[in-house]
Amino acid sequence: MKLWVKFNLVFLVAFAVGLTAIGYISYQVLQKNAREEVLHTAGIIMQGAMSVRSYTIDEIRPLLEMQIKRDFLPQSVPAYAATSNIARLRKLYPDYSYKEATLNPTNPASRATEWETELVEHFRNNEKQLELVGEHNTPTGQSLYIARPIRIKKESCLTCHGQVKDAPESMLARYG
Repeated sequence: MKLWVKFNLVFLVAFAVGLTAIGYISYQVLQKNAREEVLHTAGIIMQGAMSVRSYTIDEIRPLLEMQIKRDFLPQSVPAYAATSNIARLRKLYPDYSYKEATLNPTNPASRATEWETELVEHFRNNEKQLELVGEHNTPTGQSLYIARPIRIKKESCLTCHGQVKDAPESMLARYG
């Protein structure tokens, strides 16, 4: 075999190895950037939901306080407001979802699935942890999630989330 053929073969192998390495590194960088962008957007959506919750507690609930005594209004519930708001947002961003998963919900749509129950239990056992990021299998493939605990501490929230005897009668009439 002539020297120039050997030389070209060496260059061809080196080129193939280099191209493969560059392709792999580029793929990893693009995957990392895409994941960070999705997590950033999801974080903004979650913060929007928390803002809607706060707005509902601070501004809507006081306006409906007298009405709630006669007839329970789901619009006064922060979780309802946040979930409804995000449901409207999902019309524009269908790949993002939001759920306030709980173990013993008033609204059955909020009941935690098996994998969500593990997250809830994790946050119960690790009170200092503020966020979990991970992936889980869905029928359509891998799904990336951000989980953050919602801890009920405001006195006004404990009327519905504390003792049953403290809940508004109109709420008990509706949900039991």
